[in-house]
Amino acid sequence: MAETREELGFAEVGNSVKPQEQEAEKKKMEEITLKFGKGCVGEPFTAKDGKEYVSILIPNKDENDHRPWATFVARSNAVHEDKFGKGMWTKLPAEGHTTIRRQVVIGTGEDGKRQWETQSTKVTNRELKSMVEFYKERDKSSVLGKLNEKKAEAAKIAEMKPQGQTKAKEAVI
Repeated sequence: MAETREELGFAEVGNSVKPQEQEAEKKKMEEITLKFGKGCVGEPFTAKDGKEYVSILIPNKDENDHRPWATFVARSNAVHEDKFGKGMWTKLPAEGHTTIRRQVVIGTGEDGKRQWETQSTKVTNRELKSMVEFYKERDKSSVLGKLNEKKAEAAKIAEMKPQGQTKAKEAVI
């Protein structure tokens, strides 16, 4: 039953891990990259703490859902343009949480105007990624089916059109 110091998990003083290496391991945290379109990025604003932030819109998954889109806020220097100039991206810690805000109608006032309230929800960053990038999970079979139909229609139109005539001759006929 006599166990050595190495078996119990003790290490010699000379072989111990340096404090700088421990700090580097702590700093290496897993990150999530969120990708979204330029149209989902709002105007930058300065918060009470004096730092620049930008509001990012989260589109509704359901096309029939006409409520205002939910938003979350990120540091403006953490939101970057992709290399093609078409989209934006930001990185968030994988194990973190983000607050999402959505404007909700709570009723109608005496003057007939809607009264709005901001509803805040705290979600994990992994859930946030699935909400922002829901378009990647959509079923694309209907789009491919329509593509084949369009190709068939184009082929029928090409068959119906006489080969030797140009558009000018067709207009005369």
